[in-house]
Amino acid sequence: MDPKLRRVYSRCVVEVSRGLLPDLVNGYYDYLIIDLASITYGVNDPRSFLVNMRLAIDYGYLEPRVLFVLDYSKPEHRGVAGSRIKWLRDLGLEYVLADNEPAEVRAARLCLERPRCIVLSRDYDPLTIINEMLQPIKVSERAWVLRKIAINRDCLAKHGIP
Repeated sequence: MDPKLRRVYSRCVVEVSRGLLPDLVNGYYDYLIIDLASITYGVNDPRSFLVNMRLAIDYGYLEPRVLFVLDYSKPEHRGVAGSRIKWLRDLGLEYVLADNEPAEVRAARLCLERPRCIVLSRDYDPLTIINEMLQPIKVSERAWVLRKIAINRDCLAKHGIP
């Protein structure tokens, strides 16, 4: 996202709630779409993150159907995505490749096609397409604290963004 656009979006974001992932999605959403590169950017061991997601799903701790989106549009993305694809396959996790657009944008477009869906990403880009999303704000040893945010479209219009 263009830095100027990012500043405007950051001013027009409204925090709806915050909490742990299961508290924010269970019972509210049927689908959770994760921008994998964005989320694992802040993680020391991406494979452990995926293993923990698999365990959360298997033990019923995470109820929505989880879909991961991987950046695959540039050669440098493909190199990293190769190992992630292997891990996702080995763990039996669903994934989609974003080969024509950024993963966070692909995630938002996929969310539009599904009922009761939300995107998890560090970027604001999904808010250019959908009205709400989840962002990590604090990582502790035991869990991530996330915030559910929504975009105020009137605020964007006031700043000249349709």
